[in-house]
Amino acid sequence: MITLQTIAIWLIQAVLFFIGIVTAGVAAHVGGPLIAGAFNVDELIPSTIIFFAVAAALGWIGNKFWPVEWIYNPFL
Repeated sequence: MITLQTIAIWLIQAVLFFIGIVTAGVAAHVGGPLIAGAFNVDELIPSTIIFFAVAAALGWIGNKFWPVEWIYNPFL
């Protein structure tokens, strides 16, 4: 049976993932057209670069501060 701790960890991970995707999407939506206008390129390219850069940065930050026992727990 899944324990309450496991459910709480999954819920926290899902919420943090959602926050990361929304943050990366908003940054790409706002910054993409600005960079596209500055370099006179299609809007999709800078939006994609910004999205993945923000997502990678948030993933790196999350990896630095995530509790170690949650990463190496074989029961999750």
